[in-house]
Amino acid sequence: MVQEAKLHNSQLAERAGRVRRNALVMAETQGQGYIAQALGVADVLSVAYFHAMQVRPEQPEWEERDRFLLSVGHYGIAHYAVLAEAGYFPEDELTTYAADDSRLPMSGMTSYTPGAEMSGGSIGLGLPMAVGMSMGLKRKGSKSFVYILMGDGELAEGPTWEAAISAANYGLGNIIALVDFNQVQADGPSMKVMNTEPVVDKFEAFGFYVQRVDGNDLPSLVAAFDNAREHPEPKPRIIICDTKMGCGVDFLEGREKSHFIRLGDDDWKRAYAALGERSKA
Repeated sequence: MVQEAKLHNSQLAERAGRVRRNALVMAETQGQGYIAQALGVADVLSVAYFHAMQVRPEQPEWEERDRFLLSVGHYGIAHYAVLAEAGYFPEDELTTYAADDSRLPMSGMTSYTPGAEMSGGSIGLGLPMAVGMSMGLKRKGSKSFVYILMGDGELAEGPTWEAAISAANYGLGNIIALVDFNQVQADGPSMKVMNTEPVVDKFEAFGFYVQRVDGNDLPSLVAAFDNAREHPEPKPRIIICDTKMGCGVDFLEGREKSHFIRLGDDDWKRAYAALGERSKA
């Protein structure tokens, strides 16, 4: 939002809690979904939308807005959760998630959803799109930032690194990349599928200003977002966010298979209870 006053960490925690609750509402509607990712990245998204970014939910096309690109399209459930909390659309619309004719398809698509800037899904394409968008804004003399959320599995994609070297080459200091480093992807643990460590060293070698933080610690995230915006050098910025899948719902945290989750009725009630919320039912 247009940040007239910064929220205290306690207020950000309340926002993140409601983002998690919104994600549960959508997932329960379908009985399944990418709920563990949404719970894990809720803190990152809350700091982005309610602390760092300059946006106007009532005016999604505001020219001076910061852009947010959701490269990991299946995180649409997490993005819609924060967009509803921010006021881009009514919360009661969350129950239409993934339904026919809904503005909230399972994978994020810019043609449907207010506040969506990218149609994601094929991982590895987000950072290249951010480079193009950032170059366009820079040529227009815009002071807007382009935020891009990627998953750790995306770091194994060639286009990500082609875009990274391009971002540094063109001095795109208006890029703030975010990596949800949750160590999980569809085929297994991310670093076993393709070990991309040491991530910090690699992005530094590619010319980025790099920070790595606990992605579920609000004070650390706030400091990292502030540092990214205020960094004086004309180089792209990236924040590696180490997050916990299912964060906030104890019986989902550390679950062995958590990329796509199906739960029974009692489990949804347990999940709401873990967040201190009541089931939508």
